[in-house]
Amino acid sequence: MIRILELLTDGGRMVIRELAEEAARAALLSPSTGVVRWVDISKQTPEELDLIAQSFRFHPLALEDCLHFDQRPKLEEYAGTSPYLFVVTHNFTILPTTKSILSEENSLHVPRLLWAESRSQMVALTMLETHAFLGQSYLVTVHDQHSPALEHTWNRVKHDPQLLGRGADFVYYLLSDGLCDSNFPVLEQLGDILDDMEESLFDNPSRADLHRIYSMRKTLVAMRRVLSPQRDVMGNMARHGGSACVSEKTAPYFRDIYDHLTRIYESIEAGRDLLGNCVDAYMSAVGQRTNEIMKQLTIVSAVLLPVTFLSGLFGMNFEMMPFRSPIAFGLALALMFGVVPIVMFLWFRRKGWLASDNPDDGSPRESGRHHLKK
Repeated sequence: MIRILELLTDGGRMVIRELAEEAARAALLSPSTGVVRWVDISKQTPEELDLIAQSFRFHPLALEDCLHFDQRPKLEEYAGTSPYLFVVTHNFTILPTTKSILSEENSLHVPRLLWAESRSQMVALTMLETHAFLGQSYLVTVHDQHSPALEHTWNRVKHDPQLLGRGADFVYYLLSDGLCDSNFPVLEQLGDILDDMEESLFDNPSRADLHRIYSMRKTLVAMRRVLSPQRDVMGNMARHGGSACVSEKTAPYFRDIYDHLTRIYESIEAGRDLLGNCVDAYMSAVGQRTNEIMKQLTIVSAVLLPVTFLSGLFGMNFEMMPFRSPIAFGLALALMFGVVPIVMFLWFRRKGWLASDNPDDGSPRESGRHHLKK
């Protein structure tokens, strides 16, 4: 689908005109000079890409990239009589779905569908890829999925002609800023899941928690792989200030996006470090639980050891058995089998060997929790 926003002048007043489908195709075949345009193509077809190739004379390699949405974030500059920039950016958004219906669709660069979950909640993510051609008086965007950030920027520009009047480069800044900021709600959701993971590890750790940790790590690694090179893209956009495609007034705005991406990158790295601590905490909790079980089994064995010894001793075939009286012999056995285990039990209790570790302020579990939250 093709749609266009055009900035026109009507009696000295700037007016935005929106064209779609056939009207947009006709406008592309008869370009007008002195008109600032934003052309948006969603779910592109080869015929639509051929149409913008005829209108703007884009390089075939850049158009080929628009047919296959598995590109890394990049910035390519095409010089000539009509110079332009070809920019590939990514962002992540939350899907209203569940893990059960997630497919195994992958791209060459990064999985398109990702997920992260804790015991109480689950988040499904998808990666959105946006291609843009930025010229002196036009902006062409190509995307194969619905992009909420792009739709928000489109409606904002449509109702405010002053934004398009500041140039196509400023409109692309608004779009890039919206795509970048759309990652922050995703990171907040992942942060809540990380908190839930941390709490569950001190409650009753299970093997499923370990699978959730590694799934979250895979998601964060995929986000870092995409958003890390995107910082360089925005840095290069800022350095293009004063060129034919990016004005000196607009270039500082791209540095602000660079700062936002740096914050996102640092949040991802902090999450990966926290996941590493969660793995250590899981191993520590499992080891502590194993030690508790072994301690209880050892105490039971120690209590039964005297009884086993006495039963084995008096079960032998002695010629001269002690306590010839059956009553005395029974009382002696009851005394030995009853008093010895009880005395040993009371002694273990006095030593504190029977008490389990309470989650107080000085326990290893609470100290580990404090370490994770730091």
